[in-house]
Amino acid sequence: MLKALDEDIRESKSINVSKGYRNTLLKIKRESRKQFPYQTFSRIAAILVIPLLLSTLALLFLFLNRGNETLLSDSAYTEITAAPGSVIKTRLPDKSEVWLNSGSKLRYPSLFSGEKRVVELSGEAFFEIQANPNFPFEVRLPHGVKVRAKGTAFNINAYDDNKIYEVTLQNGIVDVIRNNLEIRLSPKEMATLNMLTGKVTKKTVNIEEETGWKDGLLIFRNTPLEEVFKQLSHRYNVEFSIRNDASVNYRVRATFSTETVTQILNALKLAAPIDWSIREMEQQGDDSFSKQHIYIVIK
Repeated sequence: MLKALDEDIRESKSINVSKGYRNTLLKIKRESRKQFPYQTFSRIAAILVIPLLLSTLALLFLFLNRGNETLLSDSAYTEITAAPGSVIKTRLPDKSEVWLNSGSKLRYPSLFSGEKRVVELSGEAFFEIQANPNFPFEVRLPHGVKVRAKGTAFNINAYDDNKIYEVTLQNGIVDVIRNNLEIRLSPKEMATLNMLTGKVTKKTVNIEEETGWKDGLLIFRNTPLEEVFKQLSHRYNVEFSIRNDASVNYRVRATFSTETVTQILNALKLAAPIDWSIREMEQQGDDSFSKQHIYIVIK
């Protein structure tokens, strides 16, 4: 046992501790040099990744916004049309309500955005607008005509086949705009715009007569016969050909609701110097039918 212990002591004395310590330090330094490029790259990558991520998110946000604008301008619109002889009611995204008269068309976005609420109309409509002073409501008509309101009730008559547009205010305030001309209406006032001459007039009217159609009524109060036939044409989807004696200027005072067009014409014939006849609808080459045509003679 003493011999073995003596050999262990000699072996331990033969180990060069200083040399081993130096070798160990050199090895650690070499390993540190190997890891330095990786560590440096990792730090640089970490610094760069943050602004890169932020810029990517910003670009994605812009892209999505641009996509949404394109969608709103091209496809996110609702278009409704009142069939001939009908009156329909619809609610807009801001909960405003609109009545469309026969043959009228309304186009509006599924969501109002921007600085104002904008819709497009061709035909006749009655609007009850939700008030929002900071978010004006605008109706765009053909020929560059605009009707602007903040919260009010008004009627617009702007059929394509009629070169005279009429805007009637029930309550509130509206501005009628065309080019550099702007007219402000007060309740019970109507603005009349002649698309051919550019002439604009303003007058006080009977509101019930102008808006009764939305409740299924035709109300005439001292209304010229030609205007009566114009309203009947839109209401019943018929065409009138009128031969008028220039010396006759007959006006109508009556109210109709559920009567047919022939019943109304018979009632007018009893009260006014007129005669009428009907040409029945004819089938067209595409299997559709022409409008019913009514000939009127004002004696």
